[in-house]
Amino acid sequence: MKLTEKELKKLLNKQYDKPFEVSDRDSISIRVSKKGKVVWQYRYRFNNKPIRLTLGYYPNMSLIDVRSKVPELKGLLLEGKNPSLVWQDRKNQNHKEAKFTLVNLVSLWFEKVAESEFKNTTYQNYQSTIRKWVENDPVDKSSLEVLWTKKYLNIPFDDIRNRQWMDYFDWICKEGSPVTAGSVLKLLKTIITWALKREYIKNSSLLLFKVNDVGSTPVMGERTPTADETAKFWLEIEKSRALPQTKICLQLIILSGGRNTAIRSAKWEDFDFESNVWTIPAPKAKKQIRRTGMESDDIAIQRPELHPISSQTKELLKKLSQIYKSEGYLFPGENTSKEITIHAIDRFCSRMSSKLFKEQGISKIKPHDFRRSISSILCEMGSKWLPITEKILGHKLKGTMAHYNKADYLNEQLEAYELYWSVIENSIHKFVK
Repeated sequence: MKLTEKELKKLLNKQYDKPFEVSDRDSISIRVSKKGKVVWQYRYRFNNKPIRLTLGYYPNMSLIDVRSKVPELKGLLLEGKNPSLVWQDRKNQNHKEAKFTLVNLVSLWFEKVAESEFKNTTYQNYQSTIRKWVENDPVDKSSLEVLWTKKYLNIPFDDIRNRQWMDYFDWICKEGSPVTAGSVLKLLKTIITWALKREYIKNSSLLLFKVNDVGSTPVMGERTPTADETAKFWLEIEKSRALPQTKICLQLIILSGGRNTAIRSAKWEDFDFESNVWTIPAPKAKKQIRRTGMESDDIAIQRPELHPISSQTKELLKKLSQIYKSEGYLFPGENTSKEITIHAIDRFCSRMSSKLFKEQGISKIKPHDFRRSISSILCEMGSKWLPITEKILGHKLKGTMAHYNKADYLNEQLEAYELYWSVIENSIHKFVK
């Protein structure tokens, strides 16, 4: 088949269950990653061995650009040369001659490292950070008063001086926050270390900076909603006119003590109602390791998180299934092929919290705070719940248990979930009388 620009645009930046390939003419094909990255490949044989040469990424390299490379690649084969070696030599030479700007350097790192190394949520966070604070191209165009990088740092990376870095981070503090500036610094230091090792740049001055030099580190959360505060929050959610998937998503975060991302990205296929087990898949495919002495196809895969499905969770999911289809994501967003966004849940939680503060003086609550609630409330009822709450929160057990104790404690987790809900439910009954 022949690819078209229209088909390529449809494939770009969509979420897929697994990578796949689509062939074009003249031995050209594309490989589409799970995150919707489209990479061009040229397939050929050299010394009777099949080889795939990566040409570049779409849309940076268009369909016309790729097809125009075919005669040259075929010519190299006729000359008895390996196109991959020639292509790589030329690429290395271009890197040596290029003068990277900050944007170029970060884009190169993102292309070569971010997609393969990081789980989807980390990838998206980095992508959002880079778009706003490095490329100055945020989704909300009005969120930046000054496009600082484009205006002042569009120069060769090796020419950037400490004073310019300080001005850059002062700008992030002003338009964002000191914590944001610290986060951007840590990300840039990772990228610069990577680039220095490959001799793309020589300027290492930013590695001398510390977070406190340019901003601040996040303050460790202390807010732990009590059973009564959690009950009032739950009732406020029930009274809300928000969309059902938004309400139930936040309620499931409260009920399970789960991470915002793990709950939002849950799929119906993750729930085995016959075995009464909810599986949270391992976050990184790279955690597939072949141990010494094992066969080539004998792969050790990182264990997923396993949690029992409590009775109240079943009630919430039953309510959800009556409104939406029981397939795909539990909590679909505006685009039903994607999960509800973290911003939607955070905004909804913030609205509920603001209302409680105005009406009852209850201090601000964030979704992550409920993880401290479930652990604290259960552990106050007995120290025996400590290892169980660690499993509920998806933490590793301490000491040697982290290496040798791989038990999931499903029965104990279920008992803990039911006990926690009974405490919250008793508080709810106090306020509805």
